[in-house]
Amino acid sequence: MKMKKRKEKECAQNKRLKRMAALFLGAALATMGCFAYRYYQVGREQEEHFEQLEMIEEERDRNPVSSISPIERENTDWVGWLKIPDTSISYPVMQKKGDSEFYLHRDFNGNYSFYGTPFLDARCSLESDNCIIYGHNISGGRMFGALHAYADEAYYKEHPVVRFRAGEEKRDYQVMSVIQTTIASPLYSFTDTGNWGEYQDYIKSALSASLYQTEMGKKIEAHMREDTEKEFFRQYGFLTLSTCRSWAGKDARLLVVAATER
Repeated sequence: MKMKKRKEKECAQNKRLKRMAALFLGAALATMGCFAYRYYQVGREQEEHFEQLEMIEEERDRNPVSSISPIERENTDWVGWLKIPDTSISYPVMQKKGDSEFYLHRDFNGNYSFYGTPFLDARCSLESDNCIIYGHNISGGRMFGALHAYADEAYYKEHPVVRFRAGEEKRDYQVMSVIQTTIASPLYSFTDTGNWGEYQDYIKSALSASLYQTEMGKKIEAHMREDTEKEFFRQYGFLTLSTCRSWAGKDARLLVVAATER
């Protein structure tokens, strides 16, 4: 009889434990679902805001007379617009003076956002020899995640142009190099140069590290061979787009380097 009662008690305890585990699991799944929904909702809200800003940017192109919009006057951190034609990349570019990573996890208005907003390196000005712009690699090819398609040379050939409105100046760059590297890459140290040696070393490093040779890369190499140092020095300006390669490690990065003749 005692044995039977003990078994019944153990059975009841097991049932209670199972019910508690089921309740805990249900609560955990519900919490995860809420977080996932909120993540999706916030992301969608930010994407809609980007779409509104893109409409302002397009209106700016149509009516250059009214070039500075009211929203730009309200947020002077908005320094330009980045667009790669026929891709999902079309975003405002921000820069917070004195805080290099302010927009790493903030939206256009400065509120917290996991997505962040593409931003210009604090060491750069819009006139720098190399403007470095950072953006998150968001799953599904969102934000700068779309840049990873450049690992395929065929994709580059279909999308060789990168457009950057820097302040009031519209610039068309041609993709020069696509590089898989890390945050320790010396390519991050080049923003402005005062001498030929640094300028040449940067170009050689960027070209040699590329996953494949581009038409702009060939053109620049030919100019380096044929022009004098005086003729070639600072003949090209550069734009570097940087994002992470999370599957390759927390320090892994992808760089898409583009160039334009000055």
